[in-house]
Amino acid sequence: MKIRLYFIFLLLPVLATAQKAGIESISVPDLESHLNFLASDELGGRATGEPGLIIAGKYLATQARLMGLKPVDENKDYLQNYIFVESKYDFERNQVTVESEDTEKVVIKDDFFVITSDRSEHYPVEGDVVFAGYGVVEEGYNYNDFANVDIEGRLILIMDRAPMDEKGEKLKFGDKWGTMQNVMLKYPDVVKVKAKGILLVMDPKSGYNSILDSAPFIKNYFSVQKSIKGAPSAAMFGNMSVPIILIHRNVADQLLKGSGVTLTELQKKIDESLEPHSFVIPGKKCRVDLYRISSELTAPNVFGVVEGSDPKLKDEYVIYLAHYDHLGSDDRGIFNGADDNASGSTALLEMAEAYTMEKKKPARSIGFLWVSGEEIGLYGSGFYADNPIIPLNHTVTVINLDMVGRTRTPEDNSGDPGEITVLGKDSIRVIGGLQSTVLMEINEASLKEMNLAGDYRYNTPDHPKRYFYRSDHISFARKDIPVLSFSTGTHVDYHKITDTADKIDFNKLQHVTRFAFKLGYNIAEYKDRITVDNPFSQWQ
Repeated sequence: MKIRLYFIFLLLPVLATAQKAGIESISVPDLESHLNFLASDELGGRATGEPGLIIAGKYLATQARLMGLKPVDENKDYLQNYIFVESKYDFERNQVTVESEDTEKVVIKDDFFVITSDRSEHYPVEGDVVFAGYGVVEEGYNYNDFANVDIEGRLILIMDRAPMDEKGEKLKFGDKWGTMQNVMLKYPDVVKVKAKGILLVMDPKSGYNSILDSAPFIKNYFSVQKSIKGAPSAAMFGNMSVPIILIHRNVADQLLKGSGVTLTELQKKIDESLEPHSFVIPGKKCRVDLYRISSELTAPNVFGVVEGSDPKLKDEYVIYLAHYDHLGSDDRGIFNGADDNASGSTALLEMAEAYTMEKKKPARSIGFLWVSGEEIGLYGSGFYADNPIIPLNHTVTVINLDMVGRTRTPEDNSGDPGEITVLGKDSIRVIGGLQSTVLMEINEASLKEMNLAGDYRYNTPDHPKRYFYRSDHISFARKDIPVLSFSTGTHVDYHKITDTADKIDFNKLQHVTRFAFKLGYNIAEYKDRITVDNPFSQWQ
């Protein structure tokens, strides 16, 4: 290993000279020009299925043509279109019904959201209800909300988060229970006890009645579900045997009405005693009726190639990847997605031009793939991985850029440290490289060459934040293609209408783009095989 890494370092000065024209062509003015267009109000937030995304795709394809990238699909076109089914909640018809033995049914119309693999136009869930505290099992603290209560075949009403202090600020079982994804940490134990469904309510100490109070964007995120036509339906967290229903506090209050205890009182008892207070709610049934309206839409991926110079190695491809879609708009305004991910899309444009300016092209060919549908479930990258333009066995590496244009600011320092991960000027978050030792070695050598520090804190498949699975590189890792994914991190403007072009640090974006260019060039020039010695398919 050390000998191979030594030779990689010897090679870098030679490569640096060869890449001078390309590196210098990656300029701040060009980055500003592309990004300002992609993140403009005129594109309306580039939601997959909306006109703004189509315009953005045509812009990328036009730039690819102007730069001289080679289209390689059978129609000699840069666009790879796919059809997806859009399923929207019918909020007028959606309702939760609480039925008691001694009173009339109560129908609650407050918005709720269901995480499920099922995509039926009418999805009903009903059953008896068990209050199960936070739905937490922590063996190290001898705590189990599911102990001594019969849950099988029943809906469980659980609170978000986990036992905490009196103010609701400090979690007693660790910070992992405070993330927005904490319900997925609870999920395996829910499946074990054979619950029929999860009724998840915001805990009273949060001060929120609904998840919409803490994260308004959730309404668009959950209520509009899209899937590639003909592909198996799957939830955003994978196939799910137990649905997760994010309910309004009014539903929980109605279920507990007449039980002699309120949700606030139950939370206080659990937090103070650190003992479960789970019970079957007597005489109550709950029915959730979710209705959807479906339609078919078309979305494009964009792909172009710089052909390699080596007669043998040019049939192998290093592919750069970035998603160019974002969240669209709602009554709060336009989600311009300047960092997420006009930054990565712009970086690919500049790198594509840089490669075309090199007199001697690298040995392997270089592909540039801009995908849509990332924000709604990694659909564009998933479609390409299942319908590749370049055969997967000819794709040696995929390099993903997703949110690469920000630097940490005082506003970030005052944000939630559990959610804000944005880095300083000379750092980059690295995900991947775990499938291939040689790929990781080239990555580390390239980082040092460009004076960038790699942040590997989240580079593990079992990290609670699940960054390994949250961007388009995972579509290729699942096909056993070695991947690297780079980001400057999440910030206070993540998935907000304030993610605008004026917040981009274009010097940082230039630095990251030049690094990614050099990394791809170094991989493309590597004369031996990019071996996969730890394939994803063999991971536990």
